[in-house]
Order: sequence, then C-alpha cells, then structure tokens
Amino acid sequence: MDIHDIFGESRPVSVPAKSAIYVWGYNQRGQTGRNGKERQLRIPKQLPPELFGCPAGANVRWLRIACGREHTAAVASDGSLFTWGANDFGQLGNGTEEGRKHPKKVKQLQTEFVKSVSCGAHCTAAIAEPREKDGVISTSRLWVWGQNQGSNYPRLFWGDFTPNTVIRQVSCGAVHAVALSEEGLVQAWGYNEYGQLGRGITCEGLQGARVINAYSKFLDEAPELVKITQVSCGEYHTAAISENGEV
Repeated sequence: MDIHDIFGESRPVSVPAKSAIYVWGYNQRGQTGRNGKERQLRIPKQLPPELFGCPAGANVRWLRIACGREHTAAVASDGSLFTWGANDFGQLGNGTEEGRKHPKKVKQLQTEFVKSVSCGAHCTAAIAEPREKDGVISTSRLWVWGQNQGSNYPRLFWGDFTPNTVIRQVSCGAVHAVALSEEGLVQAWGYNEYGQLGRGITCEGLQGARVINAYSKFLDEAPELVKITQVSCGEYHTAAISENGEV
C-alpha cells in the first residue's frame, strides 16, 4: 500500500521516493514519538510507518521536521502535519494541554497544505497554503499556536504584515519568533529581554509583532533597510542573511 492511500495525494515537490524519520536523545515527555518506551535513546531509531497510521512497509515520504524543547513536528509529502511530545502550552495544536507520546495529525490544518514548520520551546508555527481557494490571495500564510501565540489551536497570523502577504519562512526561538515575507521583510514578536526582536532596545513582557525596518552593518554605522532572504532564531538571539549574502 502506498502512502497516498493513507495521506492522500501529494503535490509536486522535490522529495525522495521514500524517506524515514529517525529520533534519539531525551524522551521524558515522549518527544521521540515512540510511545514512551524509553526515557532516552542513545542511538538513532526509526519511527515505523504504523505510528502514523500506515501499514508496515508503506512508501512514506517526509518534507520537514522540527524539534522544540520537548515536542516534535513533521510534515508529510501530502502537506499533513504531525505533532507529538509535551503539550503544556498547547504546542501540539489539538486544543488541549495533554501531552502525547505518539505522532498524530493536526486536524485543524487538514484544509491546508503545510509546507514548513518550526518549533519554539513551547510553541509551533507553520507555513501553509489553502488546499482550495477560500478568498485569501496569499499562497503561503502563517499559522501559530502554543505558548504566547494566543491559541492552543493553529490560528492564522498576519502580525505586522498586511493581510495576504506571502510568507517565505518562519523561525521560533525559546520565547520569540520571526517571519520572513517574500518581499524580504522580517517581523518579530515575543519576549525581548536580550534584544532578540531587533528593536534597538531590551524590554520586559510579551511584545506584539513589528517589522524590523533597519539593519546596521557595524555598530558605529547608521542602520539601513535591506532585503532579507533567510532568518533563524536561537534560544534568545536571531540571525538573518541579506540578498547580497551579508549576515
């Protein structure tokens, strides 16, 4: 039986004919997805297709995988998103705060084709496009849930971007997140106690989304507006690459 029989039809994407997920390390909260069989895995072990509702030997294919502090998310080739592990803040996207030691599809995103996913410490963000036209022009929009994201279910999030902005990338840190638009603009939201939101200041408390409108090449130079092509969040810091290859 092929994975299409379980997941549905895949869209044209560049993926191998068959792939597998391997996990290892700390497993106190079930973040390896192996039904909590071991507290820790010292060598990589494969997650069998049966854990995802597929028969043994199914031709499974995966696009993306991301790890949070104690939860995991993976995108199948048909655009389905699976999550598992800790769920104290609703980071699994099922509307509860009950953890799960095995993978399960995020039902609230079944009408979306998920293209990428990022996990923060206790939150999750995904870029997806509607499987059918629903009046929204954007072909890649952002969904967020979990700690500081306003919902235990995936919710559509524009932040400081105008509605219908095409989202190119999202990255989550410990308590902050950034999203990159197709036009090269970056918005950041969350906590800013170490300046990770790029606003030129540090501050306490949860901060709303705001576009970063200036970047300095050197500390003694005036900031300037540049087009960003890639972003990444560490636990409490952020980095970006501009279109001319500068970091």
